[in-house]
Amino acid sequence: MSGKTVLDRFIQKNPLAVMTRCIVGTLMTDELDEVFEQNRSRQYNDTIKFSTVATSMAEIALGTLKNRNQAYLKYKQELATSLVAYYGKLNRTEPSVSEAVVRYSAQQAAGLLDGLNFQPWQVLPGYRCFSVDGNHLQKTQKRLKETRGLCAAPLPGTVVARFDHQTGLFDQAYLLEDAHAQESTVLDRAVEDLSPRDLIIADRHFCIVRFMLKIAVRCGGCFVIRQHGRLKGKLLGKRKRVGKIDSGMVYEQAMEIGDGDDMLVVRRITVELDEPTRDGDMEIHILSNVPTIDARACELAQLYRERWEIENAFHVLTMTLNCEMNSNCHPRCALFLFCMAMLAYNSRQVLLAALYAEHEQEDVEMMSQYQVSLDIVSPMEGMLTAVNEQEWTELTPQHPRGIAAFLRRVSRHVDVRAYRKSVRGPKQPPTKRKRCKNGTHVSTHRLLQTRSQRC
Repeated sequence: MSGKTVLDRFIQKNPLAVMTRCIVGTLMTDELDEVFEQNRSRQYNDTIKFSTVATSMAEIALGTLKNRNQAYLKYKQELATSLVAYYGKLNRTEPSVSEAVVRYSAQQAAGLLDGLNFQPWQVLPGYRCFSVDGNHLQKTQKRLKETRGLCAAPLPGTVVARFDHQTGLFDQAYLLEDAHAQESTVLDRAVEDLSPRDLIIADRHFCIVRFMLKIAVRCGGCFVIRQHGRLKGKLLGKRKRVGKIDSGMVYEQAMEIGDGDDMLVVRRITVELDEPTRDGDMEIHILSNVPTIDARACELAQLYRERWEIENAFHVLTMTLNCEMNSNCHPRCALFLFCMAMLAYNSRQVLLAALYAEHEQEDVEMMSQYQVSLDIVSPMEGMLTAVNEQEWTELTPQHPRGIAAFLRRVSRHVDVRAYRKSVRGPKQPPTKRKRCKNGTHVSTHRLLQTRSQRC
């Protein structure tokens, strides 16, 4: 049986897996070795090529491999080194290299989106909107010698990510090996990556005067950040009611932040909520320096809710990708895996863009990411075996425009309605429990008999 016949069968039966292999193959190329060379400090490419190491970790992030040992066994011939050396390479992967992989994946994914004629989302006309948020990696096992005698849980680090709302991609990552380091320590780097007319959306943990001043003054950008309770500021004028949104009544008032020569007058937008937040707050305050001519207060109050896009992205990383493993104890290895999961997420966004190009937007938005993940992982190993790399290269296009056309053709075989989410009704309050007369056990059969007698 020819390789083309086998590939056509996979396109018919498992189109999502075929599309994912195509997209990941475009992002995971030998160019990663060049990315490594440009961003490394002490590591070097010799026996172990960084592109091979990254590919092995990408399979763990996607879920086709369960752990590093399986990855080593699969890529043992390409690695041409011992298991100890492979683990050492992972444990010494510098944060600057991991961050560069995320940037590279976003650039490559953006190129594929252009080939698919993807229209960027218009969040706020005239601005490029980004959300910034941190994610603390979960505790790990106590495999390292220094952690074995401790009662406390070891934490491998923190990731501060930047999410591009126009493309739906993670385009920057700022890594902290010290899990107890404040997220604010990377904010200077985040400001350096901004351009004029860029807008940052962030939660109250990023409500730092120095950060907001640098966004406004140094790079000519804007921000929409929830006010933290510790930032008081000086209120100017009277508060005015400006309208209502679906979550509550909106008010606006000027506010002065900073001190001395570093002063900035911002718009303080208050939303009196119809329902309390999970913390019990009945109102929230949002600080912004977006000019009134560009956005009304109600628009900015709605814009702040776009921050949940990055929260949803982190949820997808956790539920459908292997972004964290409790056996990855070394901080650099754990952070590297998280960055590879962000690369996998960017691949998933390209896949969704290909589906948007051929299917109704509403049907694609209602797809269950969990079911999509299962249909990608399950047949992947069989496809990699049935269609080897040489046959894959011969049968699929290798340039961006051809890849985009191939993705659109394969996406037509996806029955998007078969992946619809299961929408449940509102939760009911739990039934009040009562004590049983006959002890701690009951017969289910007798309970059902009682119900049938009542009917």
